[in-house]
Amino acid sequence: MAQGVVFRVLGPLEVVWGARAVRIPAGKQRTLLASLLLSPNDVVPMEDLVGLLWDDGLPDSPRAALHTCLTRLRTTLGRHEEGLSGLIRTSAAGYVIDADAASLDLLRFRAHVASSHAAAAACDDAAEAAALVEALSLWRGPVLPDVRSASLHHDVVPRVTEEWLRARERCHELDLARGRHDELVGELRVLIRRYPFHERFWHQLILSLYRCGRRVEALQAFRDVSVRLRDEMGMDPSEQLRTLHLAILRGDPDLMGVGGRAVHRYGRFGKSAEIG
Repeated sequence: MAQGVVFRVLGPLEVVWGARAVRIPAGKQRTLLASLLLSPNDVVPMEDLVGLLWDDGLPDSPRAALHTCLTRLRTTLGRHEEGLSGLIRTSAAGYVIDADAASLDLLRFRAHVASSHAAAAACDDAAEAAALVEALSLWRGPVLPDVRSASLHHDVVPRVTEEWLRARERCHELDLARGRHDELVGELRVLIRRYPFHERFWHQLILSLYRCGRRVEALQAFRDVSVRLRDEMGMDPSEQLRTLHLAILRGDPDLMGVGGRAVHRYGRFGKSAEIG
């Protein structure tokens, strides 16, 4: 592992060596590096890489073209530090990039999430929340918006984004359990504009509005998501959303419950048929 290199993929692609940014040329080199970094320490098959790099039409000799691209990427990295080019290794099946939590923000994010899971198992909500905040602080925006590959953004990036969504959801649950519903309303409104079919965020927004004493807005939010789901997806709201709606109509006192563990009747959302 080359010491001092930092790769960032949780936002625009960045490579830093020491205090200097390493410029990776736009095009295939950027796509190749990003594709390897999204599967760190795992061999990415050559066939998969060819599809990610040439989703607009294969070259005449795909493997030779991929090898040429790899050689150019290694040369780009090696101009800054000879050890950088050696981070990308070749195997019989494909290519792999060596990384750890110190060198890659994605692995650092996953390490913090793992710490949050350990804290949750120990029933330590404060430590769980702190670990999630650290994890989420690493995200600088959508994953790799400056990497041009339709296949990468269709097949690979959504899996990484889903990890962020789960961490955000859990962080909101902990905030709700600690009575921070006022602080969540604005954040959740922004999120549902970005992810209009993500029902967990709608659930958390509706519950937050109700706990803020904004019952009419909570009911309107339920109507908004119901109409959107039916008109655009041809589906009804999830059972969890419908249960929350009925509880609001009844004025169920359990909806206001704050304190204790973060997993409770209306604060913890079950499995969702979400389209993020």
